[in-house]
Order: sequence, then structure tokens, then C-alpha cells
Amino acid sequence: MRGWLVVNGFLRSDRFRATYAHLVDAAHEAAIGLSVKTNVELAPVDFSTVPPDERPDFVLFWDKDVNLAKRLEMGGFRVCNSAHAIEVCDSKALTYLALAARGIEMPDAIVVPLSFQPPSWGREDFPDQAIERLGLPLVAKESSGSFGEQVHLVHAREELVAVLDSFGTRPAVLQRFVASSVGRDARLQVVGNRVVAGMLRSSGGKDFRANIVRGASAEAFDAPESFKAMALAVCRTIGLDFAGVDILFGEGGRPVFCEVNSNAQFEGIRACCGVNVAEEIIAHIASIAGGGSDGGR
Repeated sequence: MRGWLVVNGFLRSDRFRATYAHLVDAAHEAAIGLSVKTNVELAPVDFSTVPPDERPDFVLFWDKDVNLAKRLEMGGFRVCNSAHAIEVCDSKALTYLALAARGIEMPDAIVVPLSFQPPSWGREDFPDQAIERLGLPLVAKESSGSFGEQVHLVHAREELVAVLDSFGTRPAVLQRFVASSVGRDARLQVVGNRVVAGMLRSSGGKDFRANIVRGASAEAFDAPESFKAMALAVCRTIGLDFAGVDILFGEGGRPVFCEVNSNAQFEGIRACCGVNVAEEIIAHIASIAGGGSDGGR
């Protein structure tokens, strides 16, 4: 069996290289040939012309280039995660809409109105209406982004106006702040139909976000069944083969969905939990590419 690992040709940091190496090594241990391909080198390829003996049995798509993922699917390739799943995950607005339709508990949210030129939010009623509905403080996020970037905790109308102005015409969402989970969340790693690991992340009161790249600490987390059930429901709803699901602690410790990442970094999970997520992902994809039942949703 052989596959392609599709990565972004413009992400060349050691963090990303380490992730790619773990996946390639895991494939090698499973006797699977996994060739690294960048979105840049694949962009001009006419996939209908790829000879049968060079076609991969699967494509492990470790990028967010949705258009390329769609082209690969149109060419008859088995892409994991699917283009649709990646597209939904990469938009916090689409994620919110998809999960709200299934009744998954999330902070109340407002999708910021679409604009074609940067609005002058200070002259609009929208900031006041958002504050009336969500209260203060509230969380403002660009719809796309990773590692806690472009996420702001807003305490006053003038702050909200400034943040909205900084977003320009980029899509964004506003969310009710979950005070019971400030600086703390759980990352659950889902592969197939299983939660293979979980970690508790904490900023130690230094930040309202709990991202490890922003200095948060992490420890192994034996997730309650309610957290596991939510993580699996999120992945089933979106159609993910694997994902990192971030869950907040609501009142009484109940799970409240925060975000989901279709190609979550897993070095933190490996370090604090001792779980090789790369091996889990490769085993799952090999199963479904080979006609197994592990990927059934």
C-alpha cells in the first residue's frame, strides 16, 4: 500500500517538519510507502493523467488547501480528511452552523456580517446588539486561524469596535465568554471512532486561552464519557477521519464545545500522554483504504 502526504509548501518550520516526519515514520513501520507532496507541486498536475501504477491508495491531506483537496477527490483519490470536513473545520462560522444544527452545546455565537469594504464599526448598531446578546466580556475570533491567533477577549464596546476594525473584511465570529473555563480546556484526539488520547491544557492564569504554543502547560487527561461523547459527535457530524477537538469546562464541569482542528499538531499529546497519534492515524487510514470497517461513521 502507498499513499501521499499532502502538506503546505509554504510551511517550513521545524514544528511542521517534525509532524510530517512522525507520519512518514509511522507509515514506514506499517510497511506503507508514504510520499510527501506539497500543494505547490500538485497544483499544476492534471490528476486524470496520473498512471494507474503511480496512483496512491490514499491521500493523507495535512493542509487546508480545500480547492486542491476537492480536485484530488474529483480525480478519484481517497482523501483523508475530506475536502468538506477540512473546509468546515477551517471556518469557525461553518463549524458553528454545522454543530448548532445537531444540538451540540457551544457558547452562544454571532457570525459577523459579511462586508466587501472595511466597515466603520463605531458608527454601526451591530457592536451594541452583539454586546446586548452575548454580554461582556465576549470573545472575538477571525473565522480562520490556529494556535489561538486572532482570538481576542473584549471587555468594552470600544475594544470590540477596534477588534472588528482590525479584522477588515475577513470573516469572523463573536462568542459568549465561558468564565468557568478561563485559561483551561481539554484537547481530545479522535481517530476513527475512538478518542485515543486527551490532555488538559492550562495557562496558569496568564492568558484566557490555553494554547501550548502560547505558553500553556499540559498533562494527561482521562476524559469523562460526556467529553468523549461530545468529541465523537463533533467528528461524526463534520465527517472527520481524525481531529483534535477542544472542549471547555462549563458550569458544573459539563463539556462545552470550543473548536476542532482537522490536522491538529500532536506533539503535545505524545509528550504528555505517551500516545503516538501518527501511528493511530496511519493505522486508521490503512484500514479504510484497504476496505476495513474502522472508518465507518
